[in-house]
Amino acid sequence: MKKFALVALFAVAVFGMAFAVTTQGGSVSSSGSAPEVFTLAVPGTYTGTIANGSTAETWSIGNVVVTSNVKNWTISVSSGNSGYLVNSADNTEKIAYTMTLGSLIVNKSLASAQTSAAQPITAKTGNSYALSVKFGPSADYYQAGTYSDTLTVTISHN
Repeated sequence: MKKFALVALFAVAVFGMAFAVTTQGGSVSSSGSAPEVFTLAVPGTYTGTIANGSTAETWSIGNVVVTSNVKNWTISVSSGNSGYLVNSADNTEKIAYTMTLGSLIVNKSLASAQTSAAQPITAKTGNSYALSVKFGPSADYYQAGTYSDTLTVTISHN
């Protein structure tokens, strides 16, 4: 009986210790930051011909490409001559035009700057928007000479 009591005491001690083990834990905090990607590429200088106002003309200037991993960015386009191609020899000679930038800004005068609605992040390859200007026809001839304007394209976000 002493042996049985000793074995029982030993079993209780061993198994009791197994159940007396406590759980230990901890937490690890992890964080990282994604660097901002926010780039703009605009086409170079465009040179076109003007058909003396006989027909409506559209100049396909090129593609504007925006790459962004920032939400709610906008793109704005403004004109150095308030939406006119101006004759370099006679600045009173002007040709009014409208501008289109993909589906963001469609057939708008640049009498004042035009700004798109807020946009989501882009694909890694960027979003490409065709930039074009449209003018004419005109009842009169355009004065001979070189006409130009400078478009400024700006992207921004909060």
